[in-house]
Amino acid sequence: MRTISQRELRNDSGRILRELRDGEEFEVTINGESFGILRMSPPPAKPQRFVSADTLRALYADAPLSAEQAEAWKRDIREAFDDELDDPYTRSSRCQEQ
Repeated sequence: MRTISQRELRNDSGRILRELRDGEEFEVTINGESFGILRMSPPPAKPQRFVSADTLRALYADAPLSAEQAEAWKRDIREAFDDELDDPYTRSSRCQEQ
């Protein structure tokens, strides 16, 4: 683990962040006294671009909506999508088969 000053962190933050990304760890000092440790956190999970209809239903199953609000939400979803909410890649492959 390398030791760097707060000034070095401030002045060379881009380089230090690249080194963090590459697995380097740093002890940061202020006026020669240890202040903290910098290390890369685990990378975030890859964002999911597709959410299935079943997942949406499960997520909103306990939503505090009145019956009228729930129907409005369902209507909005039906209007936004011209067919059943499903995997767009599956839909794409069906179109290619035709």
